[in-house]
This record gives sequence, structure tokens and C-alpha cells, in this order.
Amino acid sequence: MLSECEEHGYFRGETCPVCNERGKFLMNDKELNSLSRIMAGALRHFPDKLGLMMDGKGWVDISSLIDAIGTSRSGFNWLRARHIEALVATDSRGRYQIDGGMIRATYGHTIDVTLDDLPSADLDEYFYPVTEEEADIIIEGGLHPIDRKKVHLSGSIEKAIEAGRVRTEEPLILRIDGVKTRKDGIDIYHAGTDVYITEKIEAKYISKVDDKIVKKILTGKN
Repeated sequence: MLSECEEHGYFRGETCPVCNERGKFLMNDKELNSLSRIMAGALRHFPDKLGLMMDGKGWVDISSLIDAIGTSRSGFNWLRARHIEALVATDSRGRYQIDGGMIRATYGHTIDVTLDDLPSADLDEYFYPVTEEEADIIIEGGLHPIDRKKVHLSGSIEKAIEAGRVRTEEPLILRIDGVKTRKDGIDIYHAGTDVYITEKIEAKYISKVDDKIVKKILTGKN
């Protein structure tokens, strides 16, 4: 459920996590999940299907997005800007940005967008999940976009494992040397709460995280 507290703003759930007061209802979980999927599709993959005009950096007018969703999807005639703003503000993954009446997805694109105005990342290490079959290929040949336009990295082993488990139960984890990439002028951008994007990562920056470390995290052992 998505709600609003008059004093503390938007939140997910029935009661405000700050003051514990019941908030103003904005949308239920079914509506929230459905809207999330529609927005992800429109802002990452197929703005043209909804008749949206998107600029080169992925920005779309919020009013146009609302109108497009309202006319192309049944059951969303109630949608207003505050619902979009609430979804974005409470999204734990930081998947979207709003600025001056415009909205964009910050990562996950399969269409060509330029995201070089995102904040530059400065971590010493980044991580990437792979299957056993992929590990040696990437260590030798580097990381390149596959199903998305950018390479997506995680800021911790735990988050990389979480991302990797979408494809395999026990992912292997690769380490990217953030110190060396930064020194060599490789642009890596902070695109979500724990998502970092770049054009590609050459093999010389990549190594494998010790399997024992990954196993400990997977099994919950210290």
C-alpha cells in the first residue's frame, strides 16, 4: 500500500514509520505493482508504444506519462502527479528521477539514452554476478552490455548475489577494481540505490571473489 503522512510525506504501508499515524491512502499493492511495471516499460524499453516523447537523456514529461497511462491502460483514470511522485519517493531501489515536471528511469534501459549527468561513482570496488559458464569468458574478455544498453554493477557482494539469484541459485561474483578504473578515467555512474552503470569494463580490472566468501554469505555464516 502507498500512503501519505501530512507531516512526514509518502511511505509504503498503512501507518507512517515516523509518527505511527495512519496515512492517507494513495493506492493499493495491486495498483502499485501494476503502475511500477507500466512505468518501467515506458521509461526503459518502449516509450513509443505509449506515444511518449523522450529526450536523449531519458526524460519524459510527467503529465504526458499520466495521460498516456490513463488512456492506454484500463483502471488508471484516477492517476495524478502525486501518485507518480509518491512511487518514486518510496522506491527503495532508486529506479527513477523527477526534476522540473520531468521523470526518467536511471538504469535498466534497452533503448539508447545518455546518462552522463548522473552522479559519478567513487567506490573502491564494484561487483558483478555471473554463472559458472560465464566467469572465465568475462575474466578473459571483459564485461559488455548484454540485454541492456549499459553494464550494471553492484556496490557490495551481498547486492551482487541478490541480483545474480534472478538467474542462478548460487552465482559467482566478480570484483571490479574501482581505484584503477577511476585512475584510468573510466566513467562509472551511481544510477540507483545500489546500482552503478558504465559502458564496459575491460578484463584487466576484473577478478573473481573467493568462492568461500560468497558461500559464507549465501549460507548466512559469519
